[in-house]
Amino acid sequence: MEKQEQQGMVEVVADKIWKFFSSVKLAVVLLIILAVVSVIGTVIQQNQAPEEYLKEYSLTTIQLFENLGFFDLYHTWWFVLLLLLFTANLTICTLERFPYAWKAMRAPLKPLEDDGFKAVPFKKEIVVKGGMEAAETTALKALHGKRYSHQLTKEQGMTHLAAQKGAYSRMGVYVTHLSIILIFVGALIGAFFGFKGFLNLPEGEASSVVYLRNEPLWDQIMDGFGISKSPVIHDPRGGVPAMPLGFYVRTDDFEVDYYANAGRPTGMPSEFWSLLSVYDLRQQKVLEKRIRVNDPLTRNGITFYQSSYGTIPNAVGKIVLNVNQKNSPGPGETIVVMPGSSVYVKSIDRTIKAVGMAPFGMRDPATGQVQYYQARNEELINPTVELEVYRGKSLAYRTQVMKVDSGEPSMPENYRISYIDYWGARYTGLQVTKDPGVWIVYAGFILLCVGPLVAFFGSHRKLWVRIQERKGQAAVLVGGSSNRNRIAFEREFNSIVETIAK
Repeated sequence: MEKQEQQGMVEVVADKIWKFFSSVKLAVVLLIILAVVSVIGTVIQQNQAPEEYLKEYSLTTIQLFENLGFFDLYHTWWFVLLLLLFTANLTICTLERFPYAWKAMRAPLKPLEDDGFKAVPFKKEIVVKGGMEAAETTALKALHGKRYSHQLTKEQGMTHLAAQKGAYSRMGVYVTHLSIILIFVGALIGAFFGFKGFLNLPEGEASSVVYLRNEPLWDQIMDGFGISKSPVIHDPRGGVPAMPLGFYVRTDDFEVDYYANAGRPTGMPSEFWSLLSVYDLRQQKVLEKRIRVNDPLTRNGITFYQSSYGTIPNAVGKIVLNVNQKNSPGPGETIVVMPGSSVYVKSIDRTIKAVGMAPFGMRDPATGQVQYYQARNEELINPTVELEVYRGKSLAYRTQVMKVDSGEPSMPENYRISYIDYWGARYTGLQVTKDPGVWIVYAGFILLCVGPLVAFFGSHRKLWVRIQERKGQAAVLVGGSSNRNRIAFEREFNSIVETIAK
């Protein structure tokens, strides 16, 4: 008896929970809350540096917003809970109503009686010469021509045709429901198992971790309950938590190109890119890719986007030059020299000394003189190197080479020295994301485009044809209805009637 009472209580509770989640009122309330939260997340910039927030808000406001999670709103536990509730609500609503819609869509269309013909919005009666068989053949041909599926029934002295098309349009709303569920499921998977991070990586350096903007919720939950330890590395002195990648990423090279005016760089960047290499934990190179904005590198589900760059304070890079004989088609010889140092070049029997290096130089095309400018944040807009060339221990001449040169540098001997790079003085700023639910979200967006098209532009069209003998001729009564786009259906209905009447 007690077991029966317990089972009864469980059924009552389960029924109440089911009714709660299948409520349309709950869906409306959750949608309103999500809309309000989305507005907050749009107005308040997300994942900004603290100094950026200090420009807009007081310390008290910042502390309040921080406690509420408004600065990383879409990864807060309560926002994820809202998504879970709405996903459960929409899923249960769909499961509860879908069987009825599916049954109605699959149900065969029955013939209409006289009262049914009176109720349909479109009906017309015509007389067809040639008898019932001819009328039946013509009616079937007309229905097939408009791609109607039909059922034919006969009784004494009467033939019934029940035809329909577009019954699938009932599914449009459920395709839309499924698309929203997929989008939310993908977002939840991304929130639980994905992360967003950043990495400022100098040229020539590698890293096996990225620094997190948000820690995966699943790792936090498992670590909080003591089930498994989170892989995230927390600095005991504070600071930004780091996520191990499981591989190394290295910046082999970084470059910025600037817009030019009359062959002179303006200081406005036109494009910047990084040459990245990926190594496994055994230091074996796996892949290499040059990434640009909107052309990232992806490895093991982790994507590296080119987002920013900068000059490393007080860094001394390596000057890379090319020495080539004048009028020679060959690639020449690449040399590397530190600022203030010298290097002997065997191919020309000369010693080249890099006297100094400036981040922004310009050559006057009229005089050939080089002028130097102040670059913003010491940015390498047009790196210019002052060179001394020695014949043995004697100074042969001085010259300047630069990245973009509007004139020909002065080199009196039969070779040319060209600027290649100032390597090791800059870093590339990478945005790093892992979102295992992104493909589910993409699938949801595709379905979100299909569902409304089916729901709003598809229509369930029904036609009934009754043929009966009347004084050696066939009296044909045609009726029809459509759940939407009645004007188009009326044209089709009249076309079918005209075809039967011919």
